[in-house]
Amino acid sequence: MSESLQPSPSPIQRSWQRCLHQGLLRQQSAELDLLPQGELSARQEQHKTLITCFQRFVLPLFAQLLAGRPCRLLLCDGEGAILAASGDDGFARHAERIFLRSGARWGEASKGTNAIGTALAEQSEVQVLGAQHFFAQHSFLSCSACPLLGPDGQLLGVLDISTDAAHHDGDMLGTVRLLAMTLENALLARQPGWLVDLDPQSLWSARLLLGEGGELLGANRAGRLWLGQHPFDGPQLLRDRRGLRLVPDAGESAARLPLPSAVDEAGSQARHVPLKMLERGISLLVEGETGSGKEHLVRTLHRQSSRRERPLVCVNCGALPAELVEAELFGYVGGAFSGARSQGSQGYLRAAHGGILMLDEIGELPLQAQTRLLRVLQERAVTPVGSHKPEPVDFWLVSASHRDLAAMVQDGGFREDLYYRICGWRQQLAPLRAWPQGERLGLIRRLLSEMDPALQLSREAEQRLLAHPLPGNVRQLKQALEVACVLAEGQGWIEPAHLHLPEVAAMPAPRGATTLREQSRLRVQQTLTECGGNVSEAARRLGISRTTFYRHLAREGRE
Repeated sequence: MSESLQPSPSPIQRSWQRCLHQGLLRQQSAELDLLPQGELSARQEQHKTLITCFQRFVLPLFAQLLAGRPCRLLLCDGEGAILAASGDDGFARHAERIFLRSGARWGEASKGTNAIGTALAEQSEVQVLGAQHFFAQHSFLSCSACPLLGPDGQLLGVLDISTDAAHHDGDMLGTVRLLAMTLENALLARQPGWLVDLDPQSLWSARLLLGEGGELLGANRAGRLWLGQHPFDGPQLLRDRRGLRLVPDAGESAARLPLPSAVDEAGSQARHVPLKMLERGISLLVEGETGSGKEHLVRTLHRQSSRRERPLVCVNCGALPAELVEAELFGYVGGAFSGARSQGSQGYLRAAHGGILMLDEIGELPLQAQTRLLRVLQERAVTPVGSHKPEPVDFWLVSASHRDLAAMVQDGGFREDLYYRICGWRQQLAPLRAWPQGERLGLIRRLLSEMDPALQLSREAEQRLLAHPLPGNVRQLKQALEVACVLAEGQGWIEPAHLHLPEVAAMPAPRGATTLREQSRLRVQQTLTECGGNVSEAARRLGISRTTFYRHLAREGRE
């Protein structure tokens, strides 16, 4: 066979050749390659619009397409660093073994052949199944990835679906391609200019973004393909007014939710009190149910504070790996423990230096980490793991929890001295079901107008939303509306059939409970009984993680 007739290597073969050329050995372990927490926070801030569109437009569609399947959806930047992840918690525990989580870089240089790194290297969609991974330790995975392109056609990053090799079905590559196109269209629609929809009847129409004079500002994938096949005359397209709509500069408006009086039990006179407390260095404790807007409140305070140009570092304490809690929070020096990065890590607390630190779900911190945190707050200095040299830190502290920390103190699950240190001012957020009906309806309509101005809620759909207890609060409301927008696209109205809301009855305080702690314990028992002993379903109904649910059960066992 002549040289010219030899088949060209496949993307997987080319990737393996690159790995071998770099001196990687298949039986060795892949490099951890974890970003320091400060750098991860900086990258997430840099890609804030990308992450916002991912959360608002991609995650609801992903949940509908792959509901109940053991997989993870990963959003990565142009270096293969994972910025955000979502999906099945059970598979997430398997993925955690190889650090398939936010902050890990999955470029070929450190991870060998894998869908994320190889899609970046090839700049094309790719599927890597089981043993096609270069490193043997990754062979239990199967992954499909698609590059993400910005409105200017430049590479932004990668979207990846990873599963256990036995569950990676043939539709995964098509699904991740669909999700990538959804994200790219959302990014294009957030840019200021005139959006020309060349086929308004098609969900995946070619779309061009034009300036006031008809100059080309951007296009989606189908739009770039159209440009390659047709002469471009921007002013004529504007004159034709083919599917035009003016796209405002959305900026952060979609992320700004109102904080009505119902959120603040002290009334409108106390609206500015939390900010005043922060400005004087007084620690805040924000309490409220899951999804009631705790992080949103903190981000609003950050934008309004004198430290708005300084970092805001938000840490979900309940999501920190148990064996790495202290390393993640306080940082570590190189070689401090097995698997540590040679250059060390600054940790969340030092990353927040000069800005604001939010410790969300602080009640999930182990007692040992609570002790170290108390010392930091007393001495205003952090000693990284593996070091004996304290380093000064200056941050304003906001702690948040959906649990009753005062009851945890009585229970022995939270240090009393730390509680008084973090609770300089206690801010209670009411659940969405406790808002006045007019304010709830105003929020529903405002969110919908930001998601899709062309859609309206029918009276029946509005009444269903108002009647539902929405145990997930604002977070659940937003997701329900986002899913409804996808299902009702092109119809003009959102009907009750478009609202995918679980049948959850409003749960009154259990009879016989006289304290918050007793109410919490009885509600856990009651919900578990109603779910036939299914812990996952009970945790979902209560709006807490399974880890937190098991802790409730363990505490009851001790009593």
